[in-house]
Amino acid sequence: MHEGQSTPTEVDEFAKRLQEVLGEKRVNDVARRCGRLRHTRKVTPLLLVAAVLSTLGSGPVKWLADILRTLRKLAGIALAYKPFHKQLAKRQTPELFRLLLEASLQEITQPVLGAVRPKLAGFREIVIHDGSSFALKDDLRSTFPGRFTKISPAAVELHVTMSLLEDNPHVVTLTPDKEAERVYRPEAASLRGCLFLADRGYEDRGFFHDVDKSGGSFIVRGKKNIRPVIRAAFDSAGKPIRKLVGKALSWDLLPRESVDLDIDWRIGNHVYRGRIVAFYKRDKRNRKTFVYLHTNLPRGTFSAVDVSQLYRLRWQVELLFKEFKSHANLHAFDTAKAAIAEAMIWASVLAALLKRSITHFAERVLGLELSTQRAAASGKHYFAPILKALLASGVHLLGAAVNDALGFLGVNARRAHPKRDRERGRLAMGLEPLAIG
Repeated sequence: MHEGQSTPTEVDEFAKRLQEVLGEKRVNDVARRCGRLRHTRKVTPLLLVAAVLSTLGSGPVKWLADILRTLRKLAGIALAYKPFHKQLAKRQTPELFRLLLEASLQEITQPVLGAVRPKLAGFREIVIHDGSSFALKDDLRSTFPGRFTKISPAAVELHVTMSLLEDNPHVVTLTPDKEAERVYRPEAASLRGCLFLADRGYEDRGFFHDVDKSGGSFIVRGKKNIRPVIRAAFDSAGKPIRKLVGKALSWDLLPRESVDLDIDWRIGNHVYRGRIVAFYKRDKRNRKTFVYLHTNLPRGTFSAVDVSQLYRLRWQVELLFKEFKSHANLHAFDTAKAAIAEAMIWASVLAALLKRSITHFAERVLGLELSTQRAAASGKHYFAPILKALLASGVHLLGAAVNDALGFLGVNARRAHPKRDRERGRLAMGLEPLAIG
């Protein structure tokens, strides 16, 4: 396979997968399952799904009427706003989009990155978990209560478990923002053979112990106010720092350099024994600060610098959230209908996932390194035509739309600095894009 070329077989296979997940048969089956489809109407489930996804994935959207205009264009009908709104407001509509997202997560996503260095090859998966919250219209406070009742009475949080090797989410959960975050992280037993990355909201000694016991690895950022006892300390050259041994960890205690620590941290009658890499840096006022990284990675294999570089991979979930919000219209629509608010959230995530999956397919087939951010921002040029082709229920037309998307992405979505990615970006620790074949 040459750079910038694809074969009809590859395109047809991908088009077939798309149709199996989002074609008329699947959408109708899902609609029946959730009670959404009772009899044929002008606005069929597939037409509604295609109009919503096409609108959310093709550019900035502020009003629900923007979706109606897309629907009218796709169907060639002069549908009034009221019947369209009634379709969106049905209590089964969020479940329709959620189930389609679930099917897409299971059937479209696939590995796009592989490890080329032994250090990473030992992990069957690199799992990133985080949450992102945003406010809804205040009228929805009873359905989606927020944590900050005066500022945002109604708010939701998306809890996302992401596969780094697939560069896509594995699990997405939607909850009222008031609910605790940690409940929605992966189970420790599911992380066997995996490397788990998370921010300081997921610092939990009991969880660290359980992941380690299950045969998993982790790097989780710690909070400033923790006070475990230092059992051993080493500088960047591996030389012991004996004066720190036996003392409680604090920023004031640590020297103005990064240190690698073994710690004892009491949990009731038990003691968690772990490793913390404390990275030294200066803040904007030139004061010394540290970033604490909890990990159970062996020091002999993974140096403090390795731990730091691996933790930076957690930023990929922040880029995913950015795509949700900036390029798939994940925001509070002006609606007091809980069903519409929730449906738009699931649809936004689904639109972002589909654009990523199309971009990943293009990257692998064309042998090019593409930017999912650039591709996500250009959805109107290739995503909308693919959804229009889905309505035609023909694999040939869908394959032609996918092929056009490949040509567009190959020219317009290339990564700006692929060399930099290997030096200090997501590929710096030894990941490489996978090629088909």
